[in-house]
Amino acid sequence: MSGQTLPLAPVRQRVALLWVATAVLVLTSIGLATRQEAAHRADALRQAEAQTDVLAGSVSAALAFNDTDAMRQSLQALMRDPRVVQAAIYGPDGARRAQLSRPGVGAAPDRLTAAEALPTDRGDVVARPVIEQGQQLGFVYLQTTPESLASLVGRHTSLIVLTLLSLLLLAVVTQAAARLADANARLSEEIEARAAAEDALRQAQKLEALGQLTGGIAHDFNNLLQAIHGAFELILGKAGDERTVRRWATNGIDAANRGARLTRQLLAFSRQQKLELKPLIVADTLAGMADLIGRTLGPSIELVFDLDEDRLLVMSDPTQLELALMNLAVNARDAMLEGGRLIIRTRKVDHPGDAVLPAGRYIELQVVDSGEGMAPAVAERAFEPFFTTKTVGRGTGLGLAQVYGVARQAGGDARIVSQPGQGTSVIMLLSEASAAALAAAPKAPTAALSPSEAPAATVLLVDDDDAVRATVSAGLEARGFRVLNANGGEAGLALADAGPDIAVIDYAMPGMDGAATAEALRSRLPNLPIILASGHSDTAAVERVLGGAATIMRKPFDTAALADAITRVLRPDAA
Repeated sequence: MSGQTLPLAPVRQRVALLWVATAVLVLTSIGLATRQEAAHRADALRQAEAQTDVLAGSVSAALAFNDTDAMRQSLQALMRDPRVVQAAIYGPDGARRAQLSRPGVGAAPDRLTAAEALPTDRGDVVARPVIEQGQQLGFVYLQTTPESLASLVGRHTSLIVLTLLSLLLLAVVTQAAARLADANARLSEEIEARAAAEDALRQAQKLEALGQLTGGIAHDFNNLLQAIHGAFELILGKAGDERTVRRWATNGIDAANRGARLTRQLLAFSRQQKLELKPLIVADTLAGMADLIGRTLGPSIELVFDLDEDRLLVMSDPTQLELALMNLAVNARDAMLEGGRLIIRTRKVDHPGDAVLPAGRYIELQVVDSGEGMAPAVAERAFEPFFTTKTVGRGTGLGLAQVYGVARQAGGDARIVSQPGQGTSVIMLLSEASAAALAAAPKAPTAALSPSEAPAATVLLVDDDDAVRATVSAGLEARGFRVLNANGGEAGLALADAGPDIAVIDYAMPGMDGAATAEALRSRLPNLPIILASGHSDTAAVERVLGGAATIMRKPFDTAALADAITRVLRPDAA
């Protein structure tokens, strides 16, 4: 499943940067407006001072002769300037001699004895002495109108508009970022839900394929049981004939081993797990499925394997690749109702590159059947999820979609070549793994230890099945081990004081299961090595319970393999 949430970190960084930029812009605008306003007020004050100086020069004679009419004429001339709202003339004693004010403006000071020039909330106020030939004749007083809000706003319109636009843009971006965060949270939830649904769907696909196997598996197990049963029957009848006993015992063991391999395949195939890409050799994976595929096809279909020997690695999920091949085998079987031939072929190809795949080396997996084939319109849609031409109840339409997904997951592609009446060839191109993946390929298993290397040791064997316990115990004793037998967890704990060197415990037991028994034994004997024998299908669940503190043996196993595992645990230097 591929899905990706939107990258929020860069968006948040951009929003934070916009906040900083807007704050800088607002502060800069305020600074520029303050500076501009200060310059404007200073210029207005200078103009008021200049008008006051002119008034002072024009009323010196009127003050010298105390000519009130001349004073009023000078004031009237000054009041023609709409910016002047009030003017007054004072004598040498500071008493007011003449005054003119616009309506609504309060009276000028009654007395004035000093010069001043200052801006106030009522406008600029300026007072100047009237001096003639070194003699102070009086004072003049001037007050200008305060600037209107409209004039103030008009002077700073550009800065105000720019600041408002920046704040508006910031609000829009912040709101968009918040919506993006909400959308990202919802998308994350949807991706998680889709991943869970796809996991369930993959498991359903495997179970559907297993359902196709049920009849053949039951038949084959009955055959295996018949072979084992017949072998023991012959052994009982010829107990004194050593040669016959050996021959039929070997046949019985071979039949049991075939059953064990089939069981392991089914458990590995059906277990629920997450996708896990790892380097694998396709030919080896397919060869290991020969029996399983043969049982799926049935006796009326000839199965031919033509596998390459180039040993090239691809990166894929082994279980998903097995499921893809099972889906192709089931589809081929359904297309050959009256029998036919199915060829599974792998080969190395050097792909020149096309619109879908880059040039490079690929493993080409072909599944070719001699069935009824597909019409071009059907072949064109075959990889679409839920598209199927089968009747209700015989298919989900997900098999080929899963095949396509596995091929794309492995860096390749899936293609179909088919014509009605001429069979179908499904081709999976899987990209060759890199050199790093090749270095990480699984190593060959270590060779088994010889019986002479096995240490003399006491083994605590805990298993609730009497027959299993008896055969395993006899096999271990034949190889030089001393065995303490316990038919359950409680009995195993009772034998802990007997001094076992190692414990072999069955996982699935009634009452106290293997995990609980191992934990209780460890509390009494902290250094006691433990081997857990389990037929459980979910390896991860078993390992999670044990916390990686025990070796796991998968049932059914050879007693020789168990003895070898015991020896390796007790003598790691011999491994």
